[in-house]
This record gives sequence, C-alpha cells and structure tokens, in this order.
Amino acid sequence: MKYEEEKRIGGTCAFFDVDETLISVKSMLSFQTFWYDRMGDELGRARYERDLRQHSHSGASREFLNRLYYQHFSGRDPERVKAMGQEWFEHQRHLAAPFYHPRPLAELQMHQRQGREIVLVSGSFPALLEPIARELGVPHILSARLVVREGLYTGEVLSPQTIGSGKAEAIGEFLSERQCNPERCYAYGDDISDFPMLRAVGCPTVVNGARELEARARAMGWRVMAPM
Repeated sequence: MKYEEEKRIGGTCAFFDVDETLISVKSMLSFQTFWYDRMGDELGRARYERDLRQHSHSGASREFLNRLYYQHFSGRDPERVKAMGQEWFEHQRHLAAPFYHPRPLAELQMHQRQGREIVLVSGSFPALLEPIARELGVPHILSARLVVREGLYTGEVLSPQTIGSGKAEAIGEFLSERQCNPERCYAYGDDISDFPMLRAVGCPTVVNGARELEARARAMGWRVMAPM
C-alpha cells in the first residue's frame, strides 16, 4: 500500500519489541547489574540474584518474572533511576559489540521513510527506552509503568503489563485511540511472549525467534528474519 493511501485511512504503525529484537542485550538484566555496580548495593544484589536463581526456569511465567524484577525497584528514586538509565545507555553505546541489530534497525528506518509511526513495545521501563527512542527518532513508547508513592517507586507495575498478552492489549488501546486498522500495521518480536503482539497486527515479523515461536510463525505463514 502506498503512503498516500495509508494517510487517507488514518495511517499505519510499526511496533518493535526492543530486547534482542532491536537491540542485542537484555536491557533490564543489564541495567540491574549496572545499577548494583554503580550503587555498591551488595545486599540488594544478593536478594535480586537469589530471586533469579529461585524463579528463572523454563516453565516460569514471563509476566511473573517481570513483576518480580520490578519488586527490586521498591524504594528507588525515579529521578536517580532516570539518570542511571542514561548512564547505562551511554555505557552500552561505547561497548565494542553492536548495540542495535542491523536488519531490524534497517526495517525501522525503512518504516520511518515511508511515513509510518514507530512504536517501541517492551516490558522494560522508560529510563532505558527513552534514550533509545531519542537516538532513533521514535515518538512512541509502550512500556512498564511503575507505581510511585511519596516520591519513590513501590515495586508495583500498572496494567496493562507490557509483556505477553499485555503487549497486545496496549497495542490495541494505542491503535483504537488513533483509529488505525491493525491489519495494516507491522510488528517485530523475537520471543514466544511476543506472539500475542505479533498476532495483533496484519504484518508480523519474527526476528530469529526461539524455536517455538519460529515454528508457530512458519505454520502461520509469517515472515522470519535474522537480526544480522
């Protein structure tokens, strides 16, 4: 469909999962290590790593693990987290390994040239996603929204939780507000937890996904691409 036709029907969007789809690292895990290193909070690190060992297994719910991760934000100052998120981003961008996966990045830039709205969709949080969005010129982020009480994070996450079916819910709300047809939209993801998001649009692409996701994608005739 030509861009002029898309404008007449309200435009189209391209939704990108972030961790291991668009970027080469797991932002949340990487940040937590960065935080404990910078803050010198060895007691907090020990509690966090104990939770990872206890609950990270093949049958673990991604939604549960996402909530568990943010419980360790309880008592943190949002402004300090935001500043640390920028430091984390700058640190990652100076590492030797490519931060962005080349092919998904090229796809994002192609959609930008064609006039589509780009949306980052992630279970990660704004302090990590906003620097990425600024660098890439992405105007929209659908991400975890953390509860703040008396100026500090409580460790709770608001609904919809942007992982699993919550990604599809957040996308549905976003498209409804803009009166966009999901059948004309695009989505990119790499994990089986991205399946609801991919199924929510008409043009899904799996980026070198886990075996279960690739099997589903090929059975449904979806596009599968390598990140490099």
